[in-house]
Amino acid sequence: MSTITSTATATPSIEATGSSSALNRTRQSEPKSRFHIPWPATKQAHLRWQLEQMAGAFRVFAKLGYADGGSGHISLRDPVRPNTFWINPYGVHFGLLKVSDMVHVDEDGNRIGGAYKLINTAGFIIHSAIHQRRPDIHAACHMHSPYGRAWSNFGRPIDMLNQDSCMFYDELEVYSNFGGVVFAKEEGGRLADALGPRKKNLILQNHGLLTSGGTVAEAAAFFIALERACQCQLLTEAAIGGDIGKASGLKKSIVSEEEAVYTKKGTGSPEVMYMQFEPEYQMILKETNGDFLT
Repeated sequence: MSTITSTATATPSIEATGSSSALNRTRQSEPKSRFHIPWPATKQAHLRWQLEQMAGAFRVFAKLGYADGGSGHISLRDPVRPNTFWINPYGVHFGLLKVSDMVHVDEDGNRIGGAYKLINTAGFIIHSAIHQRRPDIHAACHMHSPYGRAWSNFGRPIDMLNQDSCMFYDELEVYSNFGGVVFAKEEGGRLADALGPRKKNLILQNHGLLTSGGTVAEAAAFFIALERACQCQLLTEAAIGGDIGKASGLKKSIVSEEEAVYTKKGTGSPEVMYMQFEPEYQMILKETNGDFLT
């Protein structure tokens, strides 16, 4: 394992944007962030940076209540050997995970580096299929979070109820063929098929949520946002279906397609999702004194 400690912050400065304006938007009709993801110069530094984000994401997820015994995993494609990936060990609480706990495996599930620990078989099958099918996906998160798990029972996507829901416009699919715990390679392939060639996020019916991206931060930010979108959907459905909602004639107001497309461009890009996670990462770094970096 590299001894490089990457603590680069993603907070943009005016100098970095090349403008005296403090606004993080250009003055044009299309929404476009002037922030750029701070990619490290070398593949080894890139790996260390992403492993630190991965361990940090687990700490954030633990804080948010997504830990559920031995369930849940994040995978990271290795930038040096792209046909391999890193995944968390089985049976270690999210709130205890460190960089040194992560396991490096090949496409057949053989340990080739990292910690000498077991990994979740279902987790390997799911993530392996996704990484093999989608070279653009470098990180993926799958958790059995409370609201995602509850909303998944309906086998429906979320509605474009608000600005945050629009992060997922045309980038969310539903996998409705629940086949129990994923122990078969074919089931992993079907999950990857559900994502298709370009979508990043998936609601697994009767199961939970899966999100992905080009960085751990993007995948983690999508997961947090999708879990909250599911919570919002459940609250909305409960409100319009209850006695008060029925008596007052409450109805859902859905964001129009044109507005959803525009909002997605400004709120759901890889750069914006990276910045969505960065404050969470910086906070957990402060609260833990960075003990997950070891």
